[in-house]
Amino acid sequence: MTSASASAEVVLTENLSLTGFLGISASNVDKDAYGDTASSSDSSAEIDEFEVDFLFSQDKINAQVDLNYLGGPGDVELEQAHIGYAVSDSFSLKAGKFLSCIGFESFDMNGKYQYSAAASTVYPGHHTGLAGVYSGDTFGVYGSVVDGTWSADGDPDNLGYEVQVFTSPAEGLTIKLGYATEAFEKKLIPAVTESYADVNDDNKIKEREIKPSSINPGFDKAMINLWVSYEVDALTVAAEYSSLEDFDKKGDDGDAYMLMGNYAFTDTFNATLRYAHVDADWAEIDEFTISPRFVISDSVSVITEYRHRDYDVGADEDLLAARVLYTF
Repeated sequence: MTSASASAEVVLTENLSLTGFLGISASNVDKDAYGDTASSSDSSAEIDEFEVDFLFSQDKINAQVDLNYLGGPGDVELEQAHIGYAVSDSFSLKAGKFLSCIGFESFDMNGKYQYSAAASTVYPGHHTGLAGVYSGDTFGVYGSVVDGTWSADGDPDNLGYEVQVFTSPAEGLTIKLGYATEAFEKKLIPAVTESYADVNDDNKIKEREIKPSSINPGFDKAMINLWVSYEVDALTVAAEYSSLEDFDKKGDDGDAYMLMGNYAFTDTFNATLRYAHVDADWAEIDEFTISPRFVISDSVSVITEYRHRDYDVGADEDLLAARVLYTF
């Protein structure tokens, strides 16, 4: 994933440092009515996320532990926890809980060019397993075996897999092609016995067995993700395409697209334009986003955004938002 901003590490010891961010935002979402559903307007002001990442490095060994607070009482989670080993200058391994390699847009808000994730952002998240990466001068390969590419259910009997090839054939140009998959096994509702009144026999109380029925017919969820970015001077542009295969138990497929451009007008002001489209069996969405960012200091910025979404069912949605982001 790409990053729109960099954090300065706070050195704790010779081998241990930390980095992180705090995001506080206010937003309003207006939804237009469709069918029998009334229009609505929802506003919020909240702590989006406070994350602290501990980084350890010694010789060929490195480790990372990310703690994440999402604003609710006791709402603290272990987002990442993994250990890595550099087999050579170009090949390394890591094991533990880590983020998927798939997708252009950053998972964390401090890496995004704008306030929100695009409608086309349907990437896997964090999962637990083993990954290896080879990084050459202009070409690299990443592969992982995890407990569930999307489900992350801790079950080693239903593994997920990711592979990605990446290259930087010219200065400022990055190309990444990835594939992710996970097999969801068929699950049944267990048989149960229930009592009932038999209306054909003077309402006598009898028992009958409810036989198992499928709650998940079993399917192989997968996606192909290709993105290209190019940075030159103050301009960054990117394009992304995702092919979505068997994305739910009904076998729904789809395609997702994203185009993005960010331009730094000055050291203290930049803006992002983004277009996203989802054409899938479960939804068709068109989205346009404009997101100006004001850089207050090396650590503080204010990200604003206007986003408009159109849905194929005749509804549309407008988002206005602002976030104060502090990184360290």
